[in-house]
Amino acid sequence: MSEKYQRILIAFLILADVILVFLMGSTYDSGDSILHYLQSKQSFEHHRYFLDVWAKPVFILLSSPFAHFGFVGMKLFNTICMLLTIHLCYLLVKPSYPKYAFAMYIIGLFAVHVFLIQSSGLTEPLIALFIAAGMYFIRFDKTSLAMILISFTPLIRSEGYIFIGVFALFAIMKGQWKSLFLLTIGTLTYCVIGYFYHHDFLWLFHQNPYQGIEKKYGSGALLHYVHQLPYLIGWPVFIFLVLGVVKQLFNLGQLRSAVKPISVLALGCFAGLLLAHSVFWYLGWFHSFGLKRVLLASTGPMLVLAFDGLMWIVSSASRLHIKRSLLGGLLLITALFPFSKNKAGFEIPDDFQLHPAQVLVQNATDWYNTHHKDKPKVCFGNYYFAETLAVDIDDQNDCLLIDAVTNNLVTEGMIVFWDDYFCVTDKGVSETAFKDAKSYKKLMTFENSQGNRIVVFQKLPTQNLGKN
Repeated sequence: MSEKYQRILIAFLILADVILVFLMGSTYDSGDSILHYLQSKQSFEHHRYFLDVWAKPVFILLSSPFAHFGFVGMKLFNTICMLLTIHLCYLLVKPSYPKYAFAMYIIGLFAVHVFLIQSSGLTEPLIALFIAAGMYFIRFDKTSLAMILISFTPLIRSEGYIFIGVFALFAIMKGQWKSLFLLTIGTLTYCVIGYFYHHDFLWLFHQNPYQGIEKKYGSGALLHYVHQLPYLIGWPVFIFLVLGVVKQLFNLGQLRSAVKPISVLALGCFAGLLLAHSVFWYLGWFHSFGLKRVLLASTGPMLVLAFDGLMWIVSSASRLHIKRSLLGGLLLITALFPFSKNKAGFEIPDDFQLHPAQVLVQNATDWYNTHHKDKPKVCFGNYYFAETLAVDIDDQNDCLLIDAVTNNLVTEGMIVFWDDYFCVTDKGVSETAFKDAKSYKKLMTFENSQGNRIVVFQKLPTQNLGKN
C-alpha cells in the first residue's frame, strides 16, 4: 500500500478508535480503574499522591491534568497512551516493511483488550507507552534516552523493575556497560524527592504495598497467563504472536544474521513479564490476583512480535499479488474477530457499557439525591460512589470508607452504602456488621439479575438507642 493510502487508513482507524472509546460507557474495570482515576483527579488537593507508591507517582504526575476534567479526561489520557504505543510500534517496523507497516495499527486496535483498556483509569497504558518508547529509542540509537525513560517505569507500575532487568541484560549483551547506571536514575530521583516528604530515603521499598502474601488475592496454575493470552488479545493476534516468538527463538537458535536486536528486546520484555507473573500467580506472591490485563504492560513488545509473525506468514508466498491477498485476508480476519461472538472477542454489549454493579451505584445515588436533600455524610466501599456522589475520598467531611463501620467511626445520621463485593473483599465488612437494629436502620435495597446487591443503612441517633 502506498504511503498516501497508508496515512488515510491510519487516520481513519485513529478517528474511529477515538469516537468509539468516547461513546463507550465502560470504565473497563470497576475497582482499580476507578481508584487510580480518583487519586489522579484529587492529587491537586491531596499532594501526597504525587509521592504515593500505590498511586504510582509518575502516573499521577502525567495523568492528573487530564483526570482533573473527569473520567472523560482520564479516557483521553489512556487513549493517547495506547495510540502512541501503537504508533511507535508502527515506526519500529516501517523501515523494514514500508508497504506493510500499516498492518501494525490493525493488529493493535483490534487486539481486544488493547482497545478496551483505553476507556479505563488504569496504569497499564502509560507503562506500555514507556516500554514502546524505550524500544523506539534503542532502535534509533538513542540508548541513553531509552535507559533514562525505562528507569522511571517502576514509578508507573511495579513491573517496571522487570523491564529494567530486561533492558539491563540487553545493554550487557550489546556491551553498553556505561548505560546501566542510567537505569537507576528514576528510582534515585524519586528516593531523593520522597525523602523530604517521607523522611525515608528508601520509602519506595519500605512502603511497597505488594509485599508478603495475602490469601484473598489467591494463586493458581503456572500456565494461567498463557491460557489467558488469547482472551486478552484475541485468537488472530495470539497466533501471530506465537509465530513471532517461534521465529525469534528459531533465529536465535540458529544464530542467524536475520536476528533483529529490537525483536530480541521485544521477546525479552514479553517473556520476562509473562514468566514473572506466571510464577507470582502460581506462588501467590505480590498480590497478583491472576488478572490478565497486567500483560498489557508489554503491549509494545507483543505487537512487534505479532507483526513479525504476520510477516512470516506473508513472506511464505512467492508472488507479490499472493502476498497482498494473504495479508489482506489475515487483516480482515483480525478486524472482524472481536465482533465474532467468540469468547475471546468483545462481549457485546457488556464490554461497552457500565458494569451492572455500577448501574446499581447510580440507582442508589439517584435514590439518595431524591430522598436526602440535606445531603448527610456518606460511607461506602465501592469507589464509584465517590464519582456519582461527587465526594472526595480523602476528605472526611465529605465521606468515610466502609472500614469506618468496624472502627466505630460512623456518626449519627450518616448514610452507609454497603455492597456485596468491595465492602466484603477489600475491607472485610459483611452485612452482619449492621445486624444491630438499634444502631443501624435499613433504608433501601438495590439488586439486579446478575446478583449484585447494595443495601443502604442509616446510623441511628444515640437518643434512639433502645428503640425500634
